[in-house]
Amino acid sequence: MKTHIRRSIATAAVAFVALAGLTACGGSEPDSGGSAGGSGTLEVWDYEGQGVSNDAMNAAVAEFEKQNPDIKIKRTSFAFGDLSKSIVQGGVGGSVPDVAVIDTVDNQNFAALGLLLDISEQTKGQKDEFYEGPWNSTQLDGKTYGLPMNSNNLALFYNKTMLEEAGVTPPKTWDELKEGAKKLTSGDHVGLAVSGVKNEQGTFQILPFVWQTGGDVQEYSKSGAEALTFLKEMIDEGSMSSAVANYSQEDVRTQFTTSKTAMMVNGPWEIQNLADVDFEWGVAPLPQGKVAATGLGGENIVAFQESKNPEAATKFVKFMASKEGAKIFCDVSGQLSSRPDLQGQLKLSEDENLKVFEKQLEVAHARAYGGEYAKISEAIQLSIQEALTGSQTPDEAAKKAESTIKPLLGK
Repeated sequence: MKTHIRRSIATAAVAFVALAGLTACGGSEPDSGGSAGGSGTLEVWDYEGQGVSNDAMNAAVAEFEKQNPDIKIKRTSFAFGDLSKSIVQGGVGGSVPDVAVIDTVDNQNFAALGLLLDISEQTKGQKDEFYEGPWNSTQLDGKTYGLPMNSNNLALFYNKTMLEEAGVTPPKTWDELKEGAKKLTSGDHVGLAVSGVKNEQGTFQILPFVWQTGGDVQEYSKSGAEALTFLKEMIDEGSMSSAVANYSQEDVRTQFTTSKTAMMVNGPWEIQNLADVDFEWGVAPLPQGKVAATGLGGENIVAFQESKNPEAATKFVKFMASKEGAKIFCDVSGQLSSRPDLQGQLKLSEDENLKVFEKQLEVAHARAYGGEYAKISEAIQLSIQEALTGSQTPDEAAKKAESTIKPLLGK
């Protein structure tokens, strides 16, 4: 990588790492074998080193190596919070892996920093193999810088007993959500909990309400104000705690498992955490406003511009995102696939609750707003804090955020 590119990475990395709030972690030196022509050893970084995720990676890697005996995969697994910083640090120092499995929200950031390999030609015609949201997360300036490997999204969890006792059915619209939450509120129990904390979790959880207005961040003074007004009204009515401005997604789960809230917005990763609760619960799609929408999470797999073996790296990326590779990984890990052709064909597809998340991938939106997304997210987080705490009106908070967001879009 040229020196001036490394300098630009170092400059941009300061804001990126600061926003992510990551802790330092050293990475191992890549060992790509230096071989050309799609053979040799590929250095792969991920944060899938624990439990079923590790088993899933090992299973998919084993099948890839069986089909490609001249390519060996050398994995290095990091803690979730350390991988992104290690990649940025590696970019500054000229020491990056051949391939990495990354959070979808980091894909455009890394591409904008000049770290990722443009695989547009190698993936031409593959757009329709993936849901729109996951595919969009791999795009920057009309080029493809990775492929979706697995996905998740947000839905509405509800306490069946509390809803039955209050005569409330799982809400399908904003009006039903507001009215139902009001009926479910009594004493120290509220109707709904969401995460509005001032970090990426808050952005992830509140943006679906923005998209459900039928708008987007490009007109945040309108769509953001409408979404924040809806949420603030629920706080003012007492059917949602004002403490949601400080709730992480884990805090939201705690409110739900202790029956302090009847409903919560959260993701499929919480299903295993609800196995031992002493009440019946269910999952429903996020209630829609003008349109249905939810937020996209999950992982993409990317190759690096400085890979010593880009041909083999691209081959591995394509395998892991293929129908075969994705099914192996998702069946072992219990993750959702980013591919419509696997809907209803995974082991998880037999679970009624997971089916909700699987179906919602059709309306899942990526947080894909270009290389300045970190700053855009920060502006959205500030507007959430201002509106939900009442320090500014939702209109004032959204208008101020848009003045920050607009100049950052498209960069």
